[in-house]
Amino acid sequence: MLLCSCVLALVPVGYGQADRVSQLIEKLKHPDGRMRLQAVTELGMIGAPAVEPLIAALRDADSHVQGGAADALGEIKDPRAVAPLIAALKDGDWDVRESAAWALGKIKDPRAVEPLIATLKDAESGVRGWAARALGEIGAPAVEPLIAALKDADSGVRGWAAWALGDIKDQRAVEPLMAILKDPMWDVRRDGAEALGKIKDPRAVGPLIDALKGADAYLRRGAAEALGEIKDPRAVEPLIDALKDADADVRRNAVAALERIGTPAVEALIAALKDPDAHVRGNAAEVLGEIKDPRSANPLLAALRQLDLAVIVAAYRFFIERGEPGSEDALIQALNAHGSGKMARDYLNCGNWALEAAAREWARQHGFKVVSWPSSGQAREGVRWGSRR
Repeated sequence: MLLCSCVLALVPVGYGQADRVSQLIEKLKHPDGRMRLQAVTELGMIGAPAVEPLIAALRDADSHVQGGAADALGEIKDPRAVAPLIAALKDGDWDVRESAAWALGKIKDPRAVEPLIATLKDAESGVRGWAARALGEIGAPAVEPLIAALKDADSGVRGWAAWALGDIKDQRAVEPLMAILKDPMWDVRRDGAEALGKIKDPRAVGPLIDALKGADAYLRRGAAEALGEIKDPRAVEPLIDALKDADADVRRNAVAALERIGTPAVEALIAALKDPDAHVRGNAAEVLGEIKDPRSANPLLAALRQLDLAVIVAAYRFFIERGEPGSEDALIQALNAHGSGKMARDYLNCGNWALEAAAREWARQHGFKVVSWPSSGQAREGVRWGSRR
């Protein structure tokens, strides 16, 4: 039997909940604002039965209590709160207006669209930003105002507007989002690229390819990711080039993008296996191993025979699954030269005794302890020798 060392402040549904709500309503009359805020927090945890007292707390004299009430109502998502939260968008305190905008976005009621559009002109940039985000949560009726918000004087608002437009996925936003790929602020440029990736419109491919070649590493990362989402074959060669990028995150995103594009990228990736740069070869091999296109097998096996360790390390899971007789020596050399704990673990569990022995030795030399766990009749986790043949 487990014993609890503390008493929870909240009472679950069905166990005196009405009494607890009554107690907390009384606590909302406490002269200390901190006590009232605590009551609001607890009411928010109770849920629907607490909606009316929380609505009343939106009119509290303390802005922290008001904001806490708005946050709680947003978590509960009860439509009764929509009209009071809309009224709170005009509160004199900016943090109350922020909380009200956030909560309306969580509730996602269409009645909030027009008031939130009006809030895009709030004097406080934080309020405008949360209004943009809320409109993105609610959806399509807000597209044109959010496009206008892409020109807001505050970069945070522009970024939230881009984020929201990406979530709405309306084609009208494509041209304006392409334009903010040249925004003065790097985070807005990145948000614009990510939004274009969510919309997946082919018109964005050209500008994103240009961005992939630009000086801004953050934008290059976002552009690579977005091109992977759009999956247009035109992006394959530029993404192959991005495997040489000086920024590791750009290279990783390019690998992931090529994997998403899949079959159209295979020939270019095969060609990249002969690149003089070991990182490029390794990144290309990693993608080819995951795509599982029949065309990739012979080039990868050729790299294995040539003892290209960069390729072997990157695609070792492919080689284990192939289970080519006599390939163990090359795989063991790759482990000893560039191995990792994950690679050694896969060797241990792949079902090949030579690779298991090599992994045990690698673990000993690198300060790891090999522990045997009971399998409970289930197959061991990871790749299995020869499973792809």
